[in-house]
Amino acid sequence: MKKRRHYKFFLSFLLFIISAHMLKAQYIDSLLDILDTKYMQEKVHLHLDKSYYNAGETIWFKAYVVTDNLPAAISKTMFADLLDANGRILQRKMMPVFLSGAASYFDLPDTISSGRVFIRAYTPWMLNFDSTLLYLKPINVSSLKALAAKKPPVPVSYSVKFFPEGGDLVQGINSKVAFKANDNQGIPVPVKGDIVDGKGKKITSFSSIHDGMGHFVLTPAAGERYLAVWKDKTGMQHETLLPAALKQGVVVTVAQSENQLIYTLQRTDNVAPLFGSFSVVSQMQQRLMYSAKVNMQKKNVVRATIPIDSLPNGILQITIFNEAMAPIAERIIYINQNNNFFITDLHAVEKNLTKRGHNALQVDVGGSFNSNLSVSVTDAALNPVTENEENIYSEFLLSSDLKGYVYNPAYYFSSDEDSVKQHLDLVMLTNGWRRFKWEDVLASKWPVINNLPEDYLTVNGKVLGVTKNLLYNKAVTAILKTKAATGKFFTIPINDKGEFKQPGLYFFDTAKLYYQLSNDKDKTLTNTASFSFQSSFIKPPTQSPAWLASLFALQKTDSTVLLKSGKLALLKRDQDESNKIKTLSVVEVRSKAKSLKEKLDERYTSGFFTGGDGYTFTTEDDPFAKSSFSILNYLQGKVAGLQISTTGDGSVSWRGSATSIFLNENPVDISMLSSVSMTDVALIKVFRPPFFGAVGGGSGGAIAIYTKKGGGDNAQVKGLAFANLNGYSPTREFYSPDYVKDPQADIKDYRTTLYWNPILMFDKNSRRITIPFFNSDNCKKIRVVIEGVNEIGQLTREEKIFE
Repeated sequence: MKKRRHYKFFLSFLLFIISAHMLKAQYIDSLLDILDTKYMQEKVHLHLDKSYYNAGETIWFKAYVVTDNLPAAISKTMFADLLDANGRILQRKMMPVFLSGAASYFDLPDTISSGRVFIRAYTPWMLNFDSTLLYLKPINVSSLKALAAKKPPVPVSYSVKFFPEGGDLVQGINSKVAFKANDNQGIPVPVKGDIVDGKGKKITSFSSIHDGMGHFVLTPAAGERYLAVWKDKTGMQHETLLPAALKQGVVVTVAQSENQLIYTLQRTDNVAPLFGSFSVVSQMQQRLMYSAKVNMQKKNVVRATIPIDSLPNGILQITIFNEAMAPIAERIIYINQNNNFFITDLHAVEKNLTKRGHNALQVDVGGSFNSNLSVSVTDAALNPVTENEENIYSEFLLSSDLKGYVYNPAYYFSSDEDSVKQHLDLVMLTNGWRRFKWEDVLASKWPVINNLPEDYLTVNGKVLGVTKNLLYNKAVTAILKTKAATGKFFTIPINDKGEFKQPGLYFFDTAKLYYQLSNDKDKTLTNTASFSFQSSFIKPPTQSPAWLASLFALQKTDSTVLLKSGKLALLKRDQDESNKIKTLSVVEVRSKAKSLKEKLDERYTSGFFTGGDGYTFTTEDDPFAKSSFSILNYLQGKVAGLQISTTGDGSVSWRGSATSIFLNENPVDISMLSSVSMTDVALIKVFRPPFFGAVGGGSGGAIAIYTKKGGGDNAQVKGLAFANLNGYSPTREFYSPDYVKDPQADIKDYRTTLYWNPILMFDKNSRRITIPFFNSDNCKKIRVVIEGVNEIGQLTREEKIFE
């Protein structure tokens, strides 16, 4: 009977322990679930056309946005700022996000003499979180004047930092201690030295393995402090004190095998009750991956495994909690399952590196998912590979999640060799997790959400000076007019506070919003009220000059390369200026008259619809237009590759994908075209696929129809009040000369960037794109970089040198 009571007591105690752990695991899981559902994190990466720039040049960039390493589903608008060294905004861009991508450019002022500028990129949603999570990249800017000037050398200093595995040294327990040595510019330096005790006795030695990093094993004695005695690259000796060891605690060691992690917990002999058992929690991208209760009442060492074969690529955070659920140790480790990429095959189908030679690259994309890529083609001699590079893999999967500076992060994704994996683990040992703090999560201290996701551009407004009764059941009737022929109509409800909101707007540059209250024919109530409007152009964050100064820039390349690049940039700038202003032998100014197509394009189109890669048709000078039964009938047979059917409402496709239809730059269903008479059409533009102005990337191209402007359209807004609205930043197409059509024999070609295209769209029916471009006058070796993301969040990058 006594044994049975003991058995029942033991069983009850065991169930209590198991239940308590289950409750704690559920608690942690619920906290992470709140983070995952309400506070998802967006990340930004920028693909630039090249690594460094001269004053007066253009920085072309493609921005990629993902959420928890998945395609961005939060933000449809993003911002990019060009900052000077004092944090002042030199230029600002607002861009629409399609298939995780957005694109724009910055024109560097000629007045920048030398030094650095910074590109900051973010979404409104990212502003709800820690400002250090925003994308911020230093850019080196050079000028011939600065290169020629002899500057005094910057004083160089060296330092070594030590990082015990798990966070702390504990007396009497073997610990792996990692270290990182670098100079005051963030450049790693090789280092070696000895660890000595308080009496100067050598305990062990250490030597860097890769980029100033390495590790050694130390067993701290009670009451002892340890000193690292080491020499820098000049031979000067230094001393650095190691972190003090705790009297009691736990040390965590993690090793990775093929499909699992093996972690070991080791504690001191005599510990407080809080250190008798521990909870082990691992999370990735704010999702719980593993949870276990470890009872160490009678054991000093416990070893267990974490299966990782089903985990995605990325950083796994392993945290050890004591009985009070306080985090006491942490280890991050990189999981590489090679499952987060898709294949891009790049090769040259035509290579001609002679002066202005014609070249053609072919890009094939694996898989069947919609993909969004960007490509830069540069003079490799003037844009060489540096020793400190970042790319789409390293930014999204490594740097954006780490606290601390990572030198040459692209290296860790250069191969699957064991040596590279070992070097990457040194990065894990010498850096911390940065996305959230467990102390804040456990205290339910959540971020304050001030910026909610918006459906592209949103106009918020308020009606003032009118009583609530007069506004009952009223709405704002509005017409949004861009450069397109007719405006887009809206009926916007007004709430009981007099507020109204219209999301889902999409236009570039500026527009006029004409408005009045509904059912107010004589505009009596409208004229009595006053209206306030607020657009999506949010206030930019402030940036501390001290924080900017603390950032390490990319390494500058060889001074000879910089000098040559600067001279070419200066020659190009002088040539551009001379082409703008020419002295004529007689006082007579002649200019080429604009064609009808150019005039109509200038009058009617805006944003992505201006210029572009495609066909333009004007009806005024085309007799066939007047005799055509419909728009589709008119276009049949005019565009190679465009498949048109006039059966029923009709259908249009290109490369197997449906073609987007726009009427006055507003997306419409193809059935709408039957109601538009050809006599009302002024201009038709057909854009080759992909067309970035279409939602989803326009893998089937686009057709834009513009109706004639006339008095009727003006009558719609005559007498109405209006507000000026800012839209997305105007776009500009990268200039790529065609020396077959226009030889330009009297103009020198000094380009460094030979080709730039931020919008390469692929779908299941279009997996290959050919890129034609012409060489410059000086290039002998070409560097091509392609980056991108597909609709399921997989990444790609391909880089090749052609010579």
